[in-house]
Amino acid sequence: MRILLLSNLYPPYVEGGAEILAGNVAAGLERLGHDVLVLTSSYSLPQARQEGSIWRTLQLAPPAHFARHRPLWRQLDQPFNYYRRYHCRVNAQELRRVVAASNPDVLYIWEIAGIGVNSLLQALPDLHVPVVFHLGGYLLLYAASPETEQSMLRTRWLKRWLIGTISTLTWTSLIAVSASVKARYVQAGFDADRIEVIYNGINPRFLDPGQADGATSREAAKECIRLLYVGRLRAEKGIIVALNALDLLLNGQDGPKAVLHLDVFGDGNAAYLDELQRFLRTKRLTQAVTFHGRVPQDELIAHYDHSDILLVPSLWQEPFGLVVVEAMARGLPVIASNVGGPAEILTRGIDGLLIEPGSERELASAIKLLVHDPVKCAQLSKAARATVERRFTIEENARRVEQHLQRAIQGSQSSTHQLRS
Repeated sequence: MRILLLSNLYPPYVEGGAEILAGNVAAGLERLGHDVLVLTSSYSLPQARQEGSIWRTLQLAPPAHFARHRPLWRQLDQPFNYYRRYHCRVNAQELRRVVAASNPDVLYIWEIAGIGVNSLLQALPDLHVPVVFHLGGYLLLYAASPETEQSMLRTRWLKRWLIGTISTLTWTSLIAVSASVKARYVQAGFDADRIEVIYNGINPRFLDPGQADGATSREAAKECIRLLYVGRLRAEKGIIVALNALDLLLNGQDGPKAVLHLDVFGDGNAAYLDELQRFLRTKRLTQAVTFHGRVPQDELIAHYDHSDILLVPSLWQEPFGLVVVEAMARGLPVIASNVGGPAEILTRGIDGLLIEPGSERELASAIKLLVHDPVKCAQLSKAARATVERRFTIEENARRVEQHLQRAIQGSQSSTHQLRS
């Protein structure tokens, strides 16, 4: 089977979990004997180029971030950037060219944010190849409607004008990374029978016993309990909930009798980072929080191993929650919002703790519980790793994706569907 995987980013050039997972799945499919070609952007490269079976030839528009405290004249380029993320005829032409040159058995569309979503979707009917969408998020819903949770551009008419109209969405079948994602698409009118839920699999390195033994390192007496946040720094990720919980624990009357420190891994828009720094100064928490930015995977694994609790305080329905599974694989106890993918990954009280989204008091209470109950921590740690080994390996993920793609190819003559927006 010859597979053309379309993704806005692809390793080693990554910004988050989606592109890391794309690389993992591609490697898993190759190990199963399939020919995987990749069409992606020339992100961070001085110019477009082809690297063997990887075409890094698409244009990637910068994200559009609007900050209320910045003067409008300094943000005049933001509507243009927003427009470019949805419209790029050059990328649609390149997709047609690569499909014609590579003659794939199936087009596997992974993530197309920022590379001309509308233009690419409009090109699909002309390709005459089975199309499988990997629903790692809600992008197709956002393209069809300006009512997005992600965009900081709140003016509906302006978003509609910039995005334009998608007349049809064409696909053969779809893969959703969680039941939560599938439910959102079914609610929007997509055929439930054509959407298969296949949970993401984790890079085997996270289960490698040769890495540092996190559980052992946590058993030693520690003067400081290290809390961990991993992910993009955006409002819907709930980092402010974690900071408010930290404020309650360190500056409140009933905090734990322990020193707490929050390590933050990930980056985000400069304007939002400034807001977070102002919050820390106001609450006198600057010394209790360290922002590390993005780090290589090996370094991140080491931090999983030497931290005590992972916080995933999401305010929105996370499509999956890769960091949850990564931490569980390293035996790190997880406290996550009871919504979206993390709520499907974790079983409350068995291999992790779940809290109501946006509740800093509930998050603070959960942190106190784990700080004062090392036996509970050890139980969660052991169960978490067992859950990953049973449900979230890349081998199982790649096998199921393989079967889905094969079915899509076999049934493509009669199963191409369209949804009008």
